[in-house]
Amino acid sequence: MTKVFRHATVRFTTVALAATALTLCVFQFIAPAGELETRLEDRVRIAFTDPSREQDMRISLIAIDEATMATLPYRSPVDRGLVAQIIELLGAAGAKAVGIDILLDQPTELEKDARLAAAISALEIPVVIAWADARAGMTESQSAWLTQFLDASGAIPGFANLQQDQDGVVRHHISALSGTQVQGFAAALTGRASPEHVATQWRIDWRLPQANGAPIFQKTPAHVLPLMRANPQILETWYRDRIVLIGADLPQQDRHVTPLSLVQGGDLTAGVEIHAHLIAQLLDRNTVREIPSTAQAAYVLMTALIASGLAILPIHFLVRVVLLGGLVAAHLAGLVGIFTQTGVLLVIASPMLAIAVASAGAMGIDAVLAHRDRRFVKQAFSHYLAPELVDELMRDPEKLQLGGERRFMTFLFTDIAGFTGMSERLEPEALARLLNEYLDGVSAIVIRNSGVIDKFIGDAVVALFGVPHEDPAHAAHALRCAAEIDAFAQSFRQRHTDTALGITRVGVHSGSAVVGNFGGAAHFDYTAIGDAMNTAARLEGANKAFGTRVSFSDACYEAAKPHLMQSLPVRAVGDVMVKGKTEPIHVLALSSDREQNWLDTYAQAYAALSESTTAAQKLFVTLGDDPLATLHLDRLARGETGTVFKLTEK
Repeated sequence: MTKVFRHATVRFTTVALAATALTLCVFQFIAPAGELETRLEDRVRIAFTDPSREQDMRISLIAIDEATMATLPYRSPVDRGLVAQIIELLGAAGAKAVGIDILLDQPTELEKDARLAAAISALEIPVVIAWADARAGMTESQSAWLTQFLDASGAIPGFANLQQDQDGVVRHHISALSGTQVQGFAAALTGRASPEHVATQWRIDWRLPQANGAPIFQKTPAHVLPLMRANPQILETWYRDRIVLIGADLPQQDRHVTPLSLVQGGDLTAGVEIHAHLIAQLLDRNTVREIPSTAQAAYVLMTALIASGLAILPIHFLVRVVLLGGLVAAHLAGLVGIFTQTGVLLVIASPMLAIAVASAGAMGIDAVLAHRDRRFVKQAFSHYLAPELVDELMRDPEKLQLGGERRFMTFLFTDIAGFTGMSERLEPEALARLLNEYLDGVSAIVIRNSGVIDKFIGDAVVALFGVPHEDPAHAAHALRCAAEIDAFAQSFRQRHTDTALGITRVGVHSGSAVVGNFGGAAHFDYTAIGDAMNTAARLEGANKAFGTRVSFSDACYEAAKPHLMQSLPVRAVGDVMVKGKTEPIHVLALSSDREQNWLDTYAQAYAALSESTTAAQKLFVTLGDDPLATLHLDRLARGETGTVFKLTEK
């Protein structure tokens, strides 16, 4: 019995150690896992923190919001005459300090700039102005003007940089910016660089709204203050002995993802509100207590040991499952209890993963691996194939072996025009949301039309039709898919006009290619190889020259005709010599936004290209401002005739 017990102890201890090592590596080196842990921490901290009992009377916000903007002569830069009036009123009201969370990096109206500088200079209280350097994108001229204004006004600079974690969320603050002696914005207003016994970086202690939903900090629209000039008693009641922050509260400016916005929903948090939280934390000398990484690892190991020990108990499988569920529940209840009593938050997700890995390993690694592999295949291919195709692969796993076969099939390529330039203008979070929503829509259309998503290349989508099983209607499915993608992309652009998203171009071609799994034994892709695939890519790019959105080969159209339930609004582009080809391809274009009468006139003009230059010119002119008609008119003007022409670009 002692030997059996010893072996069992070694077994569950080894499994626990392996599970702990694996868990720590996962959360250390796999970004999504670390993000999950952090997001769960955010939710627990917010959910189990008591609402504020009353409004913080030490800090007030003056918000330059859309209502304020509507009263100003221009949106940017902020009217400094208004800011000067506010500064004068705050000085008269007896404010304790004023923070201007507005980057004054360029001159505006000379008189208003001078008035603002004079108003700040006249105050006997500290006035802190947001400061930045080249790391925030400031040019030399901008920095020089800001320095000049600081000298003229006597204001105190305070760097207003807000630090983001790797997932783009503001959770921590740095008290010292390397390479400069400028204090942080909140530190300059409070005279305190950091909470008690805390290094230069510290976690922000977020204050929750009051139980009735009222905000923790008083906030007043900026345009209201000048209207209250005749009521100095009210202004004094609002602002005497308070630190007052002036900043933007606009939908598209200086807004950040914070635990508050993640958990409570609604708008992103304005930068000026984040500074208010920092100031309150510095005034309270408060710290958010965090346990060291060694203690976290020890806690994960403890849960893994208990889990593996429970998993090898000689009792019924369902009883072990219940006990392991109880362990998870005890972990969650314990961490909530410890947090509410002490303010210390234990790790959340990593112990649960350790419990799962340790218990699964102890109960049989072989069974776990087999189940994991089957689930991986189904989940992975469900993103790229129609459900019935996934089921077929699950029934016949041999189709996932390396190798290929030659098949007549259809290829579809999509790409968004000007996406690279647009992506450089968008914030990373906004770009990711936009692209994911777009790719979700395109992917759903491909799968709905019996297509297989071959790959994503940035914003581009490559899809295959007629695989992995034979599909006589693959060309028809691809053309219907192209038409649906075109309609979806146009609608998507209209819903996101603020992003200046370009049109989606689609190229479709049918031909022979070798399709199958290509790669190594451990890593391979299900894809197609062949000239036909390259032709579809060329047709997608050729849309730019044609001025069309969807173009496809005659080979595809002819293969699709017997299976099309209704005719598509198409027109001939020409017999095109795409780059890299020695023979022309008869190309057609989808023209879903044109009336039939217009298409009939275009068909007559196209037919006249090979018969009468004069007649063709007259007919093309009647078609109005159409890029494809203009292309043919330009060809005729250069003395070209017929329908064959060459593209010099890919």
